[in-house]
Amino acid sequence: MDQVKLQQQLMRSYLDNTQITLQMAHYTKVGANWRTTNMMTDVNRFYFIREGGGWIHIRGKDYYPEPGQLYLLPAGMKLSYAPDAVNPLGKYWCHFSATVGDVNLFQMLELPHWIDVKDEPRLEAQFKQLLELHTSSAVTAPLRIKSILFEIISEFIEQSESQLHLASTSSTSKINIVLSYIERHLAEPITVEDLAKLVHFHPNYFMHYFKSMMGLSPIVYINKKRLEKARRMLATTEMSVSAVADEIGLELYYFSRIFKKQSGLSPSDYRKASGKAYIADEDDITES
Repeated sequence: MDQVKLQQQLMRSYLDNTQITLQMAHYTKVGANWRTTNMMTDVNRFYFIREGGGWIHIRGKDYYPEPGQLYLLPAGMKLSYAPDAVNPLGKYWCHFSATVGDVNLFQMLELPHWIDVKDEPRLEAQFKQLLELHTSSAVTAPLRIKSILFEIISEFIEQSESQLHLASTSSTSKINIVLSYIERHLAEPITVEDLAKLVHFHPNYFMHYFKSMMGLSPIVYINKKRLEKARRMLATTEMSVSAVADEIGLELYYFSRIFKKQSGLSPSDYRKASGKAYIADEDDITES
């Protein structure tokens, strides 16, 4: 796997394991008291600028928001801001958490702090929905809130994809080493002891560390990645089921059993459902 594909797989892993929670949402025409200096933020913030102007300082850079821009201001950074004295900002905004295990998603990914929104009416409608759902007592409101936030984050990432990178920090460098190793060695036996040695941790501490970073135990994560790869191969190649099992480092019987448990279908039935031409071979006898 080349470095670009590996980076993409790691970022997909982070996004796949992200948990998100809305804390607050509102529309505000800021006043003269909307100002702070070097405040350490403890939440992620989206600011969708609709009118006026102002000043934002983060990560050593000055920004001057304009209508039509969407700002992403991650938690854990010093933030300064102030309004334009003549025409202060009017903005939709929300505070939210986005975590992978115990770690803020935006400590793992490097993104620009703002984008020019391509579809302003759509984003405005999404923020209006967030405002309404935030105070709603509907049973499904939490699900709809998460759906909207994931949509906004996805649009932000997709629009700034050329500037998207894995962050290289002390909190992410070790997990990047571990996840890279897993991606490269899915076809081989992988033990907790092997992974712990990579980052010089005791196996017991490593298991706690991994789960705090990814929200899953190492073995559960490895099997999840193996089954993801198996589903792609079943849907896009003509490899036999036994060859797919070999490719992800699992015995055929065990692969068939956990695949059906996770997917609700045997590998051969999954291949049929995916629209891939059915390949009859001795694997069907083994699976049944």
